Amino acid sequence: MRGFTPEQTIFNAKAATGTGNAFLVEDFKTIVFSYGTAATSTLTLKFQGSISDTCPDFSASQSVTNHWDYVDVIDLQSGSSIDGDTGIGVTASSDFRLFEANGGGLKWICATITALTGGSATLKLKLFET
Repeated sequence: MRGFTPEQTIFNAKAATGTGNAFLVEDFKTIVFSYGTAATSTLTLKFQGSISDTCPDFSASQSVTNHWDYVDVIDLQSGSSIDGDTGIGVTASSDFRLFEANGGGLKWICATITALTGGSATLKLKLFET
Protein backbone atom coordinates (compact mmCIF):
# COMPACT_ATOMS: atom_id res chain seq x y z
CA MET A 1 0.00 0.00 0.00
CA ARG A 2 1.31 3.44 -0.96
CA GLY A 3 0.10 5.39 2.04
CA PHE A 4 -1.20 8.31 -0.04
CA THR A 5 -3.61 9.08 -2.88
CA PRO A 6 -3.03 10.75 -6.22
CA GLU A 7 -3.81 14.46 -6.37
CA GLN A 8 -7.59 15.09 -6.51
CA THR A 9 -9.42 18.24 -7.68
CA ILE A 10 -12.04 19.90 -5.49
CA PHE A 11 -12.52 22.67 -8.06
CA ASN A 12 -10.58 23.96 -11.05
CA ALA A 13 -10.57 27.65 -12.07
CA LYS A 14 -13.91 28.11 -10.29
CA ALA A 15 -15.14 31.62 -11.05
CA ALA A 16 -18.38 31.57 -9.05
CA THR A 17 -19.41 31.12 -5.45
CA GLY A 18 -20.31 27.58 -4.54
CA THR A 19 -19.13 24.22 -3.37
CA GLY A 20 -16.61 21.88 -4.98
CA ASN A 21 -16.34 18.10 -5.09
CA ALA A 22 -16.54 16.24 -1.78
CA PHE A 23 -14.09 13.43 -0.98
CA LEU A 24 -14.23 10.42 1.32
CA VAL A 25 -11.28 10.78 3.71
CA GLU A 26 -12.04 8.37 6.57
CA ASP A 27 -9.05 6.08 5.87
CA PHE A 28 -6.55 8.95 5.98
CA LYS A 29 -5.07 11.00 8.80
CA THR A 30 -3.62 13.98 6.94
CA ILE A 31 -5.20 16.08 4.18
CA VAL A 32 -2.95 18.50 2.25
CA PHE A 33 -4.49 21.15 0.00
CA SER A 34 -2.86 23.07 -2.86
CA TYR A 35 -4.64 26.38 -3.50
CA GLY A 36 -4.16 28.94 -6.25
CA THR A 37 -6.06 32.03 -7.42
CA ALA A 38 -5.97 34.19 -10.54
CA ALA A 39 -4.33 37.64 -10.44
CA THR A 40 -7.58 39.54 -9.90
CA SER A 41 -9.26 37.22 -7.43
CA THR A 42 -11.33 38.56 -4.55
CA LEU A 43 -12.95 35.74 -2.62
CA THR A 44 -13.11 33.72 0.56
CA LEU A 45 -12.34 29.99 0.68
CA LYS A 46 -13.73 27.83 3.50
CA PHE A 47 -13.05 24.15 4.19
CA GLN A 48 -15.90 21.84 5.27
CA GLY A 49 -15.93 18.46 7.01
CA SER A 50 -18.39 15.87 8.22
CA ILE A 51 -18.51 12.60 10.15
CA SER A 52 -21.87 11.55 8.62
CA ASP A 53 -22.10 8.04 7.17
CA THR A 54 -23.52 9.43 3.93
CA CYS A 55 -22.08 12.49 2.25
CA PRO A 56 -23.92 15.63 3.35
CA ASP A 57 -24.96 18.30 0.90
CA PHE A 58 -22.14 20.78 1.57
CA SER A 59 -23.89 23.36 -0.64
CA ALA A 60 -26.99 23.34 1.59
CA SER A 61 -27.39 24.82 5.04
CA GLN A 62 -26.40 22.81 8.07
CA SER A 63 -29.38 21.08 9.68
CA VAL A 64 -30.39 18.14 11.83
CA THR A 65 -30.44 16.00 8.67
CA ASN A 66 -27.45 17.65 6.93
CA HIS A 67 -24.53 17.55 9.39
CA TRP A 68 -21.31 19.35 8.42
CA ASP A 69 -19.20 22.22 9.73
CA TYR A 70 -16.36 24.49 8.65
CA VAL A 71 -12.98 23.09 9.68
CA ASP A 72 -9.72 24.67 10.76
CA VAL A 73 -6.65 24.34 8.50
CA ILE A 74 -2.96 25.04 9.08
CA ASP A 75 -1.03 27.28 6.69
CA LEU A 76 2.06 25.22 5.81
CA GLN A 77 4.13 28.36 5.13
CA SER A 78 3.64 30.04 8.50
CA GLY A 79 2.26 27.23 10.66
CA SER A 80 -0.64 29.46 11.66
CA SER A 81 -4.11 28.10 12.27
CA ILE A 82 -6.95 29.46 10.13
CA ASP A 83 -10.37 29.29 11.76
CA GLY A 84 -12.91 27.35 9.71
CA ASP A 85 -15.65 29.95 10.12
CA THR A 86 -13.30 32.73 8.93
CA GLY A 87 -11.68 30.94 5.99
CA ILE A 88 -8.99 32.32 3.71
CA GLY A 89 -9.57 35.72 2.15
CA VAL A 90 -7.91 37.02 -1.00
CA THR A 91 -8.37 40.59 -2.23
CA ALA A 92 -7.55 41.49 -5.85
CA SER A 93 -4.42 39.37 -6.01
CA SER A 94 -2.90 36.00 -6.84
CA ASP A 95 -2.38 33.62 -3.98
CA PHE A 96 -0.64 30.22 -4.04
CA ARG A 97 -0.58 28.32 -0.76
CA LEU A 98 -0.49 24.91 0.89
CA PHE A 99 -2.73 23.98 3.81
CA GLU A 100 -3.12 20.93 6.01
CA ALA A 101 -6.19 19.59 7.78
CA ASN A 102 -6.29 16.84 10.36
CA GLY A 103 -8.47 14.13 8.84
CA GLY A 104 -8.52 12.00 11.99
CA GLY A 105 -12.20 11.34 12.63
CA LEU A 106 -13.56 13.05 9.52
CA LYS A 107 -15.37 10.99 6.91
CA TRP A 108 -15.94 13.68 4.26
CA ILE A 109 -14.04 16.83 3.22
CA CYS A 110 -15.09 19.60 0.85
CA ALA A 111 -14.57 23.33 0.29
CA THR A 112 -16.66 26.26 -0.80
CA ILE A 113 -16.00 29.71 -2.27
CA THR A 114 -17.97 32.55 -0.72
CA ALA A 115 -18.04 36.30 -1.25
CA LEU A 116 -16.51 36.12 -4.75
CA THR A 117 -16.40 39.42 -6.63
CA GLY A 118 -13.74 38.56 -9.20
CA GLY A 119 -11.23 36.02 -10.41
CA SER A 120 -11.17 32.28 -9.89
CA ALA A 121 -9.64 29.61 -7.67
CA THR A 122 -8.28 26.10 -8.03
CA LEU A 123 -8.13 23.73 -5.07
CA LYS A 124 -6.60 20.25 -5.06
CA LEU A 125 -5.97 17.75 -2.29
CA LYS A 126 -3.82 14.77 -1.50
CA LEU A 127 -4.56 12.32 1.31
CA PHE A 128 -1.94 10.64 3.51
CA GLU A 129 -2.26 7.75 5.96
CA THR A 130 0.17 9.35 8.44
